[in-house]
This record gives sequence, C-alpha cells and structure tokens, in this order.
Amino acid sequence: MEKKIELRLGEQVMPEAPVVELSNGELCIPQHYLTYHHTLESVEALICSIDYDPRYLIFAAQDDSCIYIQVGVVGHDNYKKSDMNNDSKLLFGRKWRVEPELPTSEIIQTVFLAIKKAREHEVRELFKLNIQDSITTPFNTHIDLPLMAEFYTLNRERNEHKKASSYWNLTALERVEEILSCISYDDCQFKLIHLEQRANGLWLIDLEIHNEQGSHLSEAVGRTLYLQVNDLSLNLICREIMQELIRISDAHVDAHFSYKGFHRFDPSIEITEVAHLSQQTRKVELAEDFERELIKNNYLTDQMRIPPLKQGPLTEKYREVIERFGLYRYEQ
Repeated sequence: MEKKIELRLGEQVMPEAPVVELSNGELCIPQHYLTYHHTLESVEALICSIDYDPRYLIFAAQDDSCIYIQVGVVGHDNYKKSDMNNDSKLLFGRKWRVEPELPTSEIIQTVFLAIKKAREHEVRELFKLNIQDSITTPFNTHIDLPLMAEFYTLNRERNEHKKASSYWNLTALERVEEILSCISYDDCQFKLIHLEQRANGLWLIDLEIHNEQGSHLSEAVGRTLYLQVNDLSLNLICREIMQELIRISDAHVDAHFSYKGFHRFDPSIEITEVAHLSQQTRKVELAEDFERELIKNNYLTDQMRIPPLKQGPLTEKYREVIERFGLYRYEQ
C-alpha cells in the first residue's frame, strides 16, 4: 500500500501534483506544489513546534480578519534605573502580519525574523553612551526620527567644528581608551586588548566584554570583538561595536532556533546538503497540464501581493518609475 504523505494544517495539494522520492527513499510533495489557506489554528500549531529561548514567547492572534505574530520578551524595563523596583515583565514587540496564502516554511521564517528583531531591539537599548554627564542610548529605536532629521540639519556646522577638538591631539591608544570609558553594554565594560593600524590605514581593534554580575544577553559576555575602522572616532567605533553586538545576537538565534528539533539556520548545517535537497525537489518532470496550472497559481499568488494604488501623493511619487517599467496600471 502506498505510504500516505502527511500535510500540516493549512496546506492542500494541487491536483495532479507530483510525488517526489528523496535520496533517503522517503516520499514528499514539495511546498511549491501545495496551496496554502492558513488560519489562526494552523499558525498556532506551527508555533507549538518552534523552540528557542523560554524568555521569548511567540503569540499568534487575529485582528479584523488579519492573522499576526507577536514576540513577548520576559525581561526588565531597560529605561528604569537599577535602584528602582524593576521586576521582570512581559514586553511585547511589533506585530508581524501573516497572509493566509503564505507557505508554511515562510511563516516559520517570519517567527525566526521576529525573534531576531526583538533581540536587536533589546541590544540597541542596552548600549549606553555617557556624554556631557548624561547616560544616553543613541542606538535605540524610539528616538523621534522626524525631529532628528531636522535637528541634524541644523547642527551640521557644530558637528563639523567638533571634529577639530583637542580629542584628536591624543595618541591612538588614549583616544580608544577614552571612548571605551564613555560606553557600556548591559552594565558590561569594554576592555582594549589590541590596537593596530594596517599598512592600508585601517585600524584593527580587539575588545573584550566584561561583567562580573552577569548579563541580560549573556552570549556577548566574555566575547572578544574584532573591529575594523577607518579612523578612531567615537562615531565609527561605537557603530562598529553595535554591529558586532547585533551579529552576536543574530548568531545566537541562528544556533538555537529550531522547528521540530531541526536547527535550520545553524551554521553547522552543511550548505551542500541543503542545496542537494532543494535540487531533488525541483528536478521533476511535470505533466503539461499541471505545469500550466502551476504557472497560473503562481501568477495569482503574485497578483494577491500587489497593493492597490489609488490617486494620491504616494502614487504620484512612484508614478514615473511604475510607468517607465510598465509594471501595472493605476486604479482610477
């Protein structure tokens, strides 16, 4: 008797879709031969098979017929002072929309991305800069961006003047040490291990992250950061440190995020094996009628993703581009 191929909730097989035999002898119907009709129930079932860190709770909900995913983080208010009562609470990130026709794999990847961005949000808030006797978080995402755009224009001349300050009279080592004394990350301090200028003018900076009391995002503690900057300015060094902290956070999610115990994004997964599996699911001889139906189905799916364009300033902004490439007509 032919083995039955199990489908997940929200999945349906296209009529006459081919069954593919993999190199291990297992049979499957690849995702590009399925149609999707996901519901809140099917999205919740997928999330139940996802594991990462118990402090990151993944919720699914529905609002005005729109399904969405939202990450809840068990943590502290990053803006409360340490001497205040700052008990753990459940903090929520942004909502991530899930279209019913989204392939199952893409929903899982949406959760993956949502966790990464929730963590990045925390990383940005935990980087602190002491400037003019005040503790600031210049990389946080809550800064008033419209106001910032106006402010930066008005202060461009003052910023240029500051570049000629006595700071640049310090030795290279003194400059880096002064910068490090002004910054911290989740109450961690940065210690300079090595400083070197290459023949091409680039500076290589090795830093260690130290914290004797533990850290909220502990994967960064004890790590060595290897920075490469064009000059030893506070701006460039801080930005390079932030990029490294985000990279470390992203790598933590890569290594520990799993679906049904499989760590799809772990770098230890051999890329050639992934390529081999993809190749097996696509090198399939398709019946002529089915191939026509597949092309039609893919076209309809793409059409569903096109936003309706109506008369207004945003449409006018892109009118010339859309007409130049003949993409599609405006709605009147």
